Amino acid sequence: MKFYESGVHGGRTVMLLPGNFMTHRQFEHIAPMLAEEYRVIAVDFDGYDETGETTYTTAQDQADKLAAYIRENLGGRIDLVYAESLGSCPAAFLTQIPDIQLGGVILSGVQYLHWGMLDPLVVAVASPMTHSVMRHFVKDGQLNLPAFLIKSLGRDGESMNALVKQLCQNPTLETTRATFRTGTEFYPKHVSAWEPKAEVKIALWYGGKEKNMGKAERELRRAFPGLTTHVFEGMGHGENVEHPDMVIRALKSFMG
Repeated sequence: MKFYESGVHGGRTVMLLPGNFMTHRQFEHIAPMLAEEYRVIAVDFDGYDETGETTYTTAQDQADKLAAYIRENLGGRIDLVYAESLGSCPAAFLTQIPDIQLGGVILSGVQYLHWGMLDPLVVAVASPMTHSVMRHFVKDGQLNLPAFLIKSLGRDGESMNALVKQLCQNPTLETTRATFRTGTEFYPKHVSAWEPKAEVKIALWYGGKEKNMGKAERELRRAFPGLTTHVFEGMGHGENVEHPDMVIRALKSFMG
């Protein structure tokens, strides 16, 4: 795991957690703008830090490492954790760590990806397929995802190609498999078992074209009764990040 700090020390703190198969470069336009006013920490998760020496394991493991960083460098408190997609899973786990004080948490595009008894099959089939595709489009500079997957994200091929330079270079198959497993287990195994925490200031963001968000919102609202939502109309999964001015306005409105 890597941490990239910038901005105003002594001011409010914002941690940025990237989405599926992404690096801290997902926030390459957002982080500099936030750094004009906040202390900003952008993160590369294990398996996505491009060292070739780490492997993504579980969201809980990643949350524990984030918590250690917050304790050691921020006195155990952070003003905002803003997470995209996969990054939302460790961010949500941070709310379950008693000694970490969170001013607020934004979970963006954390889709409900659970197919019951088919989950192991989905992980077994999708992991090597995605790993192969990842290696292919990193080499070719194009994002050649299957049409059904692009549609499920509410995106089109042209808009997805803009993400190529922000992707991790050659994640391992083990990391890819753990990523899919994290997605399928997040709601049924973890969120559904959490005691409600009404005191947590938390928001769910998603694009109006995204799939699988209705049940995600219901599950999160049970665990976090104070949940607020923000829908980016006309946008698909992760597309909001391509509009940094809009994101920062929404972020500042949430922080207050």
